Amino acid sequence: MYNNEEIKEKVDYCLNCKVKPCTKGCPLNNDIPEFINNIKQEKYEQAYKILSRTTVLQSICGRVCPHMNQCMGSCIRGIKSNPVSIGELEYYLGDLAIENGFSMEELDKDCSGKKVAIIGSGPARTYLCRISS
Repeated sequence: MYNNEEIKEKVDYCLNCKVKPCTKGCPLNNDIPEFINNIKQEKYEQAYKILSRTTVLQSICGRVCPHMNQCMGSCIRGIKSNPVSIGELEYYLGDLAIENGFSMEELDKDCSGKKVAIIGSGPARTYLCRISS
C-alpha cells in the first residue's frame, strides 16, 4: 500500500485534461481525470463512486489491465515523459474502498423482470445479482 506522500505525488502529476485521452483509451470508459481529481482533494469515497459507475473490480483491474496499451498509453504526459500511474491509483482506491467499506454509486436498474445467468463471473456475480433483482 502506498503512503499519502506517494499518492499525492501520483495525483498531482495528472494534468486533468479537458479532452480526456486516457478515458478514451480505457475500454470501460472510466472517468479517469475525475476520479484522480477527487483523490487529489482527498474525497476518496466520491472517487470510488465515480469509478464504480463503470467498473466494479477496481482492485483487480488496477493490477491486471494492460494500462500501457489503453489508458496510460493514451496519457498526454506519456508523450514526453512517463504517463500518470492510473493503474496504481485505481487499485489503491479499490483497496481503500474495501478497507473502509465504501458503497458503490447507485446504478440505474432495469426492472424488466428478465433474468440473466453469468457463468464463471466469480466476484462480480453478487454485484450483478444485486442490480438485476
